[in-house]
Amino acid sequence: MPDRSGAARTPCVRIPADVVGDRPGRCPVHRRASVDHAVQRPGRHKPEPLCTDPLTALGAALDLVELGGRTVEEACAHLPRPGERPRDHLGTPLAPLHEGLLTWVEHAVHTWVRALADLPGPARIPCAQPWLIRFPPRGTPAHARTYEVLAGGRGYTFLEGADRVRELRIPVLETLTENLPEPADAVAAHVLAAGAPVDRPAMGAEPWRHRSGLPLPVREVVPPPDRVRVLQVSCTDGTEGLRFEGTPAEAEHLYRARGRPALRAVPLQGMPRVPGPDCGPCKLQQGCDAPARVPGLLGFRDRSRPRRTWSVGTGLRHRSCPASAHLHDLGLPGQPPSREEEVRSRLARAHARSPRRACSEEGAPGTDPDVARLLTAHARDCPLHAVPVSAPVHAGLRLPVQDPLADVLVLARVDLLHRDGGSWVQRQTVLADPLPEPDGPSLLAAHPALAVSVLLFACGVITPGPRSRVELESLTPDGSSLHTLDPFSPGLRARARAVVSELASPWHQDTVHAPTPGPACASCRHRRWCPESPGN
Repeated sequence: MPDRSGAARTPCVRIPADVVGDRPGRCPVHRRASVDHAVQRPGRHKPEPLCTDPLTALGAALDLVELGGRTVEEACAHLPRPGERPRDHLGTPLAPLHEGLLTWVEHAVHTWVRALADLPGPARIPCAQPWLIRFPPRGTPAHARTYEVLAGGRGYTFLEGADRVRELRIPVLETLTENLPEPADAVAAHVLAAGAPVDRPAMGAEPWRHRSGLPLPVREVVPPPDRVRVLQVSCTDGTEGLRFEGTPAEAEHLYRARGRPALRAVPLQGMPRVPGPDCGPCKLQQGCDAPARVPGLLGFRDRSRPRRTWSVGTGLRHRSCPASAHLHDLGLPGQPPSREEEVRSRLARAHARSPRRACSEEGAPGTDPDVARLLTAHARDCPLHAVPVSAPVHAGLRLPVQDPLADVLVLARVDLLHRDGGSWVQRQTVLADPLPEPDGPSLLAAHPALAVSVLLFACGVITPGPRSRVELESLTPDGSSLHTLDPFSPGLRARARAVVSELASPWHQDTVHAPTPGPACASCRHRRWCPESPGN
């Protein structure tokens, strides 16, 4: 039941277990704001034209199957299609699903249901509500806050012999990887063992108030479990990864050792801001000076769309096929990374080694022979051969830049940024033959990342110096070639602005992300989900 103190009228801090723990490159200030319902998102609400959360769509379909008694096909047919109005799911509007996302949801639901049916032992009874632990407010009523911790995922109960078991099955988009249990698993196990289920009918009476921070109602009289189990389940193939299994006492012990310290760190104030991908959805973005603000960086003025994140990769994928770009942004599982992505990732790791050293021609054991030849070609001309040990170097850097005129966060990838004397030098690496007798403008059109690099110098995001330059390293198995661009050239800057605008504008205006079948289908990482792809 909601607290009857003044804290019950103050929006609560509602923490999903999966946000607990450190995440490299993620911002703790954004994490704090995302769970605090007292922090309001600035500006008017701009609804998404399409669903942007695959797991929310999956949960809605599974609710219809497990709790509504529908078949998988009936559940998926009930989800909103493009062009339809959003449908209510637990008091929250579910935006229409892209056809590719619908295909993935149907696959994931079939996989989930089949994995449950194949389990030995007693059948699992699905729970219509998540489990929750509420920490009572402390201090004076004027400043006290209610804290709620939720165990996200799909909950089930069953009897295993005489033991009452609570099981949490957490969906994972791709195949599972071998890793040790994390603080989030300890928190989820503790909530499962000691928490109470949310009273969904009572919550449904005032869904909008609970969404805005009214403490969630819970069912008071629920028998405690004898054992709890937390698992991750792949939506791709149904494989399971056990994260915790034990008694409530064992869950409490793990929570005290690993979960509680990480949980207490979530609501702390004054943490350092970490600019990066979290700047896109952050509710504090208007008052944060961590990402640079460059009005007009994308070359147009249009704030009608919900705030989103754009990169050159996003623009290139959208130009090739809008549907593929949308499915990539959703994070749906796809084909392995391309050879160029693998080479650039390996170079970023090599350039970030400590102590710093230039790349050598000795490839890592087990490296693909084609990748090894490309890395060898780079090693001969690695720029770190000439960079002093004391000079700053940044490898694989993501620079977030806000364009407030478009309400877009631009994530600029910098393969390598280093100092030459007192000037910054930026290098991009591609696996492509250079253009015949290339000049600056033709290179910008062929490799738009260079255009963003030029604009980063032009707008001062990267402070230019007298010897600053943008370099393009083109790798082939036979060697590398290097081309240099002058970021001070007015003509080159004008061409860079045009290239970026031509790449970003169609993406920004698109609300349907229709597939464009063609040659790009052969290399599309997400073609298995596209209904228009040849062979589907």
